[in-house]
Parts: sequence; C-alpha cells; structure tokens
Amino acid sequence: MNPRRLAELEEERRFLLASIRDIERERAAGDVDATDFEALRDGYVARAAAVLREIDDGRSSLLPRPVRPWWRRVLVVAVTLSVAVALGVFVAQSAGQRLPGQSLTGGLPDDEVALQLAEGRRLLGTDSAGARAAYERVVKLEPLHPEAATYLAYLNVLDGRSAGDQALVQQGIDDLRAAATLDPAYGDPHCLLAVSAGTFLDPPDAALVRAEGAVCLALDPPRERLSEIESLIARFTDGATTTVVTADVDTLLAQADASQTAGDYAAALGLYQRVLELDPGNLVARSFSGYLVALNGNGTANKEQVAQGIELLQAVIDSDPDFANAHCLLALASHYFVKERDDALTKREGERCLALDAPVDVVPYVQDVLDALAAGG
Repeated sequence: MNPRRLAELEEERRFLLASIRDIERERAAGDVDATDFEALRDGYVARAAAVLREIDDGRSSLLPRPVRPWWRRVLVVAVTLSVAVALGVFVAQSAGQRLPGQSLTGGLPDDEVALQLAEGRRLLGTDSAGARAAYERVVKLEPLHPEAATYLAYLNVLDGRSAGDQALVQQGIDDLRAAATLDPAYGDPHCLLAVSAGTFLDPPDAALVRAEGAVCLALDPPRERLSEIESLIARFTDGATTTVVTADVDTLLAQADASQTAGDYAAALGLYQRVLELDPGNLVARSFSGYLVALNGNGTANKEQVAQGIELLQAVIDSDPDFANAHCLLALASHYFVKERDDALTKREGERCLALDAPVDVVPYVQDVLDALAAGG
C-alpha cells in the first residue's frame, strides 16, 4: 500500500471515531431516537473496524526502509535512550495524577479504547467471540477498565451456560464480583451478578440476586434492565423476609466506621457494600456508600462520580425522608464536593439534618456549613 492511501485511511479513521463520539453525545442529549442511533452507530463502528484492519495490513506491507550507516544507528540509540529516561521520569511523576478512564498513553489508544468498547457492545448479543476479542483489546490497553472487565466476565457466564458448564458460570460470577470493585459507582457488574445468579446459576443463589439487585437499582441501571432486575428480585423474594444476621451487620458497620475514621475510605466502602449484601435496605450503609462515592469523585476530579454519589444519597432520602444521616451527608457532599454549588440544596438538607436529631458527631460539621452559608461563604 502506498503512503498516500495509508494517510487517507488514517484520516477516515479519525472521521469515523469523531462521528461515533458525536452520535453518542446526540443520543445522550435526546436528539436521536434509539432506532436511528443503533443504525448509525453500528454502521460507523463496522466501517471503523474495517478501516483499522486495512491500516494494519497496509503498514505491514510497506517496504522496509533502507539500512542506515552504523554510526547513525548508534546516534539514534543514544538519543532514544535519553528520551526514554526523560519519559520514564515524566510517567513516574504523572502516574499518581491519572484520573479514572484516562490512559497513560496518548490520544490514539484512547480512540482505540472507545472504538473497541463500541464494537464490543455492538457484537455482544450476536457474536460472543467478536465481542470477547474487542473487550480483550481494551484490557490490553487499560487492564483495569471496568466495562471491559465486566463484560468479559459476563461472556464467561454466557459461554458456561451454553456449554452446560457450571464451573465456568461460577468463574464468570467470581469475575463479575472482582469487576464490581473497580468502580463503586458503575452499576453494570451488580446488575449482571443479579441476572447471572438468578438465571444461569444452578441452583440459583437467591441471596445474591437480592443483594446485587438492590445495589444495581440503587446505581440507576439502564431503563431496559430495570424491569428485569425488579422482576428477578420479586421472584426470589416472593414475599418472604430476608434473613439477616444482625450481629454480622452491626460488626461490619462498626468496622466500616473505624476504617472511615482512620481515613481508609476504600476499605470503608467495601465494608458498607458487604453490609448491603446481607441487608440491601440498610440505610446507614446506603447513605455512607453514596457519600464515599462522592468523596472519591471529588478526590479524583470526577464530576460524574460526585453526581452519582449525591444521587445515591437522594435515593435514600426518597425512600425514608426522616433518616437524618442521609440529609446530613447530602448537605456536606453538596457543599464540599460540587464545584457549581447549590447553596439552597445545602441549606435545606443541613436544616433538615439538624431538625431530625442528627448524630452528635455529625452536627458540628453541618452547623459549620450552615454558618458559612449564612456568612456568605
């Protein structure tokens, strides 16, 4: 392939990737209906995948470059080593500043991740081998990518179901549990855990369906999964009261509180999630899970995660308007973690917190926020 044709393909690749991003933004804004979106996106993704393959083939067919004099190769090696050292220092300095979803590599791998994710979604229901290959390419670029890890695990579940291999189904469920720890605010692994435990596991795990289904619903699942999860929970609850070992819940809550006090917020969030596995309706665990999700989003400059945490807190308030902790934590989160603050929301929730006889250790913090608002701060 000649270099001119290769350049044309590179330009087409950039256009198609930009088109995929544009159509996804338009769909999110409600400017494109579901049918048109699927047709347009599938067309762009299929063409982009074909272009990438043609680019790879074209690069491999290019004639090798002329051999350079030995002294020029030595010079190139020396310059390359000096650049590598500088890049090593840069990567070491910037690794701790990487945000969720970012890559240590440049723009091209990010484009490749977006394309392969779109390809995986497109093939998921029709070509499991193709979907698996797409998600595996994502994992090569970003080993801890939550979506890719989730759907690779779910493909194990589906393959195990098709082959009648319960060991593979169980392995997929274990992998989904691991994927759920990569991003506490990402609901898909929890939803798929509920589906897998109730539909593909033999015998079904009713407790896992209820626990993970509750977490899935708390994390605002896609509309198309909502009725499925609610039906699963209803089927495996069947009007019976879930048996909860109160001593275990109390112990886990105490451990979570201790971890939070010590500043180990990741451990605290994990403990609250374990409480929710035993007692999906536990308001303390639900409230502090939401607060810690928002806290993590603030620490990583992830505005979407902050918003998700606040939504979780609001969901607790909607389910029990008289639960003081949720009002208190929402007042604190909305004041400290949101860049474009809603002072009216903070004031309302702070006052509601104090009116409901909030926990003694939280009252001073909420009062400080209300005083700062009153002073115009």
